[in-house]
Amino acid sequence: MKNLKKMVKVIALGALALSLVGCAGDKKTEKESGEKIKVGAIQYIEHVSLDNALKGFQDRLKEEGLDVEVDVENLQGDQALATTAPKKFQGDEYKLVYAISTPAAQGAKTALPNKNIIYSAVTDPVEAGLIESADKITNITGVNDAVSAKDQLESFLKIYPNVKTIGTIFSTNEVNSKIQVENLEKACDELGLKLESVGINNINDIGQALSTLTEKIDAYYALTDNTVASAGPVLAENLLKDKIPSLSAEEGQVSKGLLMSEGVDYYEHGRQAGEMAIKILKGEDIKNIHAEDNKTSKKKINGKTAEALGLDLTNENLKDAEILK
Repeated sequence: MKNLKKMVKVIALGALALSLVGCAGDKKTEKESGEKIKVGAIQYIEHVSLDNALKGFQDRLKEEGLDVEVDVENLQGDQALATTAPKKFQGDEYKLVYAISTPAAQGAKTALPNKNIIYSAVTDPVEAGLIESADKITNITGVNDAVSAKDQLESFLKIYPNVKTIGTIFSTNEVNSKIQVENLEKACDELGLKLESVGINNINDIGQALSTLTEKIDAYYALTDNTVASAGPVLAENLLKDKIPSLSAEEGQVSKGLLMSEGVDYYEHGRQAGEMAIKILKGEDIKNIHAEDNKTSKKKINGKTAEALGLDLTNENLKDAEILK
């Protein structure tokens, strides 16, 4: 009997030890799973503006002290991937998805109806079918990058008062761009300017489109168009050959050779989207996070382009501008 009791005691102690080990293992796994937060990111195409929007987003999350792993899918401008690539992020391990640009956001919304999505670099989220209004949110919200073409042109005309005809190139495949062309045309009408616009289907059409424009225009206005922006350096080089000054709706293209911008700072734009993501990752319901307008714009001048065009950088209207070397 003594031996039997001893055996039962040993078995019981062994079971308890195994139970404690199991609990410790469970706690370790729970702790480890809580350390790393997975976020999916979808970037429509590679160019400086969208790259900056991604970096700003990532940096803001890191600053918050969150251990976030951002898994990036770049569509390389392929519209066909817009609804297939996001499916990589449909698993529960991805806590939200960051969609950069209108096509990326539209594709993510279609592919991931049950996933929280933050967008950026979208000009008109209502027209794009992403949201019903800024305060009526389902599973997607974000930051729009609309800027006033009229305000930018008015500032530009103080430097180039003799400009009469503005040119622009836009992608016929982007809702984002069509809306901007309409707004630019309205702004030109109000300012007594003529607008010459050329639509393109892909990046290979830019050279011909530019050749068509340069004989007709006094200045060029660059939209926040992803396809055209991806060819920014080529565009800037050819405009400069014909001594045509340029104005961009976002500052990223100024770093690639366009003359000036008072538009969107996409690094700060991405940080703004990051602020929204942080709220969701900390437990706030996305329905309570209303869509926002872009908050940060900067006046920037490309110094080399200004010199090549003979622009006087001591001009009173440029006193607050940052000069990029």
